[in-house]
Amino acid sequence: MTRVKLWAGLSLVVVVLLAGAAIMLARPSVHQPIAFNHRVHIKDAGMACHDCHLHALDGMRATIPNVDVCTACHDKAQGHSSAEAAVVEHVRTGQPIPWRKVYLVPDHVYFSHRRHTTLGKIECETCHGRIGERTQPVTTQLVRVAMNRCVGCHIEKGAMNDCVGCHR
Repeated sequence: MTRVKLWAGLSLVVVVLLAGAAIMLARPSVHQPIAFNHRVHIKDAGMACHDCHLHALDGMRATIPNVDVCTACHDKAQGHSSAEAAVVEHVRTGQPIPWRKVYLVPDHVYFSHRRHTTLGKIECETCHGRIGERTQPVTTQLVRVAMNRCVGCHIEKGAMNDCVGCHR
């Protein structure tokens, strides 16, 4: 009987630990204001990530597209989707689209998109997943931004792995 109680107690501990780990690893989800379809832009229209994320190749931050970027193609509707109609309305009124950031780097971490995309020749999908195939808006990280992933990639690519290179 004591053996059964011991196993039951250990099983409960394991379940609690696993539940806690799942909660800690859960990626927060955000609500995007418009049902943006990356696939239509990347696969169907043949655009590149940096066509809308203007500083993905030359800046520290890739930038979330503002309404000025959308204006280049969406001053008039090209299709019949309600998502595009919402974009056209933002373009018409000049009101910014309140996109929510999904990929965040802690304030104490230095990160440069230019260093990774242009100098390191790392494809966007490596860190952001296969976003170009998504038909629904990005509401959670497809690839988790985590120090162990970054360190692993730096080791794999033979890049600098000194703490003060990223932690400032």
